[in-house]
Amino acid sequence: MGFVGESMSTSNNAANERTAKISLAEKLGYGLGDAGFNFYWIIIGSYLLYFYTDIFGLAPAAAAVMFLVTKIIDAFTDPLMGAIADRTNSRWGKFRPYLLFGALPMAAAATLTMSTPDLSDSGKLIWAYATYSMMMLCYTILSTPYSSLSGVLTANTQERNSIFGIRFFFAYCTGIIVGAATPTLAELFGQGDEAAGWRSTMLLYSSVATVLFWISFLSTKERIQPAKEQQSNPLTDIVDLINNRPWIILFILAMIIMVTLTLRGSSSAYYFKYFVERPDLIGNYIGLQMAAYAIGAVCTPLLTARMEKAKLLILLMTIVGSLSILFAFVPKPDSNGVRTISTNEVTVLNAQSLLGQEPVPGASYHWASHETIFWIIKKRVPLDESTNVLTLQNAKGKVVSVKMHYSENGKSAELDSADMPIEIIIMFILNILISLALGPKSPLTWSMYADAADYNEWETGRRATAMTFSAATFSQKIGGAVGSAAIGGVLASIGYAANQAQSDASQLGIVLLQTAVPGVFAFVAVIALMFYNLSGEKLEQIQQDLKDRQT
Repeated sequence: MGFVGESMSTSNNAANERTAKISLAEKLGYGLGDAGFNFYWIIIGSYLLYFYTDIFGLAPAAAAVMFLVTKIIDAFTDPLMGAIADRTNSRWGKFRPYLLFGALPMAAAATLTMSTPDLSDSGKLIWAYATYSMMMLCYTILSTPYSSLSGVLTANTQERNSIFGIRFFFAYCTGIIVGAATPTLAELFGQGDEAAGWRSTMLLYSSVATVLFWISFLSTKERIQPAKEQQSNPLTDIVDLINNRPWIILFILAMIIMVTLTLRGSSSAYYFKYFVERPDLIGNYIGLQMAAYAIGAVCTPLLTARMEKAKLLILLMTIVGSLSILFAFVPKPDSNGVRTISTNEVTVLNAQSLLGQEPVPGASYHWASHETIFWIIKKRVPLDESTNVLTLQNAKGKVVSVKMHYSENGKSAELDSADMPIEIIIMFILNILISLALGPKSPLTWSMYADAADYNEWETGRRATAMTFSAATFSQKIGGAVGSAAIGGVLASIGYAANQAQSDASQLGIVLLQTAVPGVFAFVAVIALMFYNLSGEKLEQIQQDLKDRQT
């Protein structure tokens, strides 16, 4: 009798723990893990293609094929890793051990990926294939268990929304740092050697990420376990997923949205360097983009309290699609009065060409370079020459503007070439609005994956958390591969040549990759979401039924 009572008590405790509220400290600890991942992911999504073409010297077409081939191969490792993680049993649980033991190999692989040995063109391509594949394999070994961990912390729907909101807030905050600071850090560490600067920056990021993974390992607990009598194999898990309608919709959705994000992220450096002709603004643009993502992510629990997840995503992706297509109509700025020096050779700048105004008799000129203090905060450092012509040598990477002081109708006046054109201001506003709408995307979809895992257990009596999440990252990686390959392919087809002025056709292609094309994919995501069928009432019933089975 005592044994039965103890067994019933244990079952009740397990059932209650399944939907338990978890502490803020645990939520923060889990979220810091995704901050670690984004020291890698933002580099991969926003800078790696640019690094390969403009720093390492790969041809765009070769880089495009490499991204497609390696990411598709890498994507198939996700279900394998999911099957391994689901069947892992240790004193730390199924998923947490990988955060402990996978962090250092990930750091080493990423640093090698951002290294640039002096090789022939074919040697560089082989190096890129090998190191990038190794980095993505290490990323899979870490990320699949980490994502799966979120599905076993608690089954409480609103708690999950909170967990994912905090997780992606941290992720996007890291994105702000990496997106905004990377060009500056690479310049600082490189001291004229761009390749060395990028490698050192990656080494710094990897070291910080490793510590964050270990914090996440130490601060979390796995509460949801498969039934002890559960018997399954990886093939059964895959069949279950194929028959899981909500998961199939999410699989398609993840692929589409990742194409959208990859197109936006990877094309932005090209957009500002070659279309806007303000490469000094790339870090600001990506950094503000990530800040808006973070704000959107942290607002997710407030939004889901008022609207079901699927309906909310439909609304948000409609906003993204509409604003992205509108973005395509923002014209090239008429004037560009800030010049980034692209060579160490002698460069001559004319004040009138920067100011867009004829010489004024008796005017005085004040040249300055713009130096970053922190992110978008810059200071102007005066340059020696004060005539209407500035001659510079060994100034690669310097950002230069000029002010003209003159008299007009007997009054003192000033004209500053660094005044921001209205077109660039509109670009930044649209980017922020689109990113605010995209911010809740990740918390919502990952929470929906956890719901799909519960649905699978409810339908089949079998739970395969890691396989559910790994197959989701599989679709994301395919989406990322398609997006990266599309950018590389388009650049190759429009005659893109690194570090040279681009033709009108090339500029148009770059503009569409940053604006209208992601907008079209956002509308495709809306169509996919219309077939999603896990409503709030159905989720409540699923959780109650699963809880009853444990009592």
